[in-house]
Amino acid sequence: MESVASAVGAGKTRRTRRFVGSDGRAVLVAIDMQLATGSGPALKVVEEVAEGQPDGMLVTWQIARRYPEAFAECGLILRMDGAETHLDRNAAGDGLSLMYRSEHAAVIGADAVILMVYPGMREEKRSLRRLAALVGECERIGMPVVAESIPGGWGREVPWDTENIARSARICVEIGADAIKTMAPTQVDELGDVVEGCEAPLFVLGGPKRDDEHEVVRYAAGVVAAGASGICFGRNVWGASDPTKMVRRLGRAVHGTEEHA
Repeated sequence: MESVASAVGAGKTRRTRRFVGSDGRAVLVAIDMQLATGSGPALKVVEEVAEGQPDGMLVTWQIARRYPEAFAECGLILRMDGAETHLDRNAAGDGLSLMYRSEHAAVIGADAVILMVYPGMREEKRSLRRLAALVGECERIGMPVVAESIPGGWGREVPWDTENIARSARICVEIGADAIKTMAPTQVDELGDVVEGCEAPLFVLGGPKRDDEHEVVRYAAGVVAAGASGICFGRNVWGASDPTKMVRRLGRAVHGTEEHA
C-alpha cells in the first residue's frame, strides 16, 4: 500500500518535525504558567529563550501572536486549556476547560497543541473528555496533540510512582495524544519502564526551580539517557541566570554533545 498517502498525516509529520529534531529528541521550553498565575517570566524572556534556539516553546495565545519572530526557527506549541487561575481562592479539583479550538491553533500558526490531563483524579473524566474532543478536532487538520499527563492531578490523589506515571501516559496515548509531557519517577533509571509502554515521544517536565544550574543540565542528560525523547522545562530555563545560555546547554545535553560537569 505504498501508493496510499494522507494529506492529514503528512501535515502532522511536518508539524512534528518543527519541534522534534531529526534525532527524535527535543528541548522544549514552557512559558505558559502565567496563564494561571498572572505572574512569572519577564516579557523579554521569550526573545532570550528563542535566541538559544530551543526545538520548541509551549506558550500562551498572547506570546504566540505578540512574538511571531521568536518562532521563525522554533516550534510553537499552543496551550489550549485554562479558565482557572490562582486568583480564585475557592478553586478546587479540575476547573479547566478548552479555551481555544483546533482552527484557532491553525490560524495562529501552531505546530502542536497541549492540554492538561489528569488520569486517576476523582474528576478524571473531565480532562479525559477534553483530550478526546481536542484529538478529534486536531486529527482532521493534521495538528499534533501533546498531553501533559499528571496522574491524580497536582494534588497527587494517586502517588507519582513509576507505575502510575506509566499508566497515566499510556491512557493519554490510547485516547489519541501524539506526545506526552510528564514527570520522571524519583529513580530516574525507572523512566525506561514508563517509555516502554508509551507509544509516543515522552518529554520530562522540569519541576520546581533548582538552585544549581549544572544540576539542571545533568538532569536533562539523565532523563534522555534513561529513554525520554527530551525535556520540557519552564522556570529552570526562563528563571536561569542566562536563559539563552541555559537553552544552548540543554540543547547540547539532550542532543548528545554536552559535557555534564
